[in-house]
Parts: sequence; C-alpha cells; structure tokens
Amino acid sequence: MCRRNPPGNPPLDPPGAIIRSVALRMSRRLADRPQPVSALSSVVDMVENDETDLAMDDIGMLIQYFQFPVLRSEYQDLVRAAQQLDSLESLTDTGVERLVVDG
Repeated sequence: MCRRNPPGNPPLDPPGAIIRSVALRMSRRLADRPQPVSALSSVVDMVENDETDLAMDDIGMLIQYFQFPVLRSEYQDLVRAAQQLDSLESLTDTGVERLVVDG
C-alpha cells in the first residue's frame, strides 16, 4: 500500500507518486540494510519536495551503487515513471536492468 501524500503538501505528479511508491517498497524490503534505506528515504524526500527529475536520477544511481536486487514489478514501475519524465537514461545509463530479479 502506498502512503498518502503528507498533509499540507500538494498532490504528487504521476511519475513522482510512482517513484515514491517504489522507493518505499524497496525500503521495506531492504529494512535490514540501513545505508540503502537511508538513501531511499532521501529519494522520497526529493519527490515530496517537487524534485521528481532529480529523484529519478538518484534512485537509478543508488541502485547501481548499492547493487541491491530490484524486483521486476519495481523495475517496470520505474521504467513507466522514467518514460513519463522522458529520462529513461536514468535507468539505462546506470545498468539497473541487470539487477532485476523475479519476485
């Protein structure tokens, strides 16, 4: 389940909502790894501060840096957000697709 937008903040744009949702799902899944979870929380903060493009770039870079597995459903959602932002290179340039696993 995706958390609602924090009270007092305007609704998130569609790609921002997707990125936020994926970052939160990854955080729950990686709860035993504090460094990636902290980095993912910064992605959520970027989205909530209307920095969706930056959040898209950052999530691709942190997946590459921490080398954690990305569920196929998470990857598909990120691709959809990247297409909406016209920034598919955020995922392709960082090689995120090679970390995709079924699950």
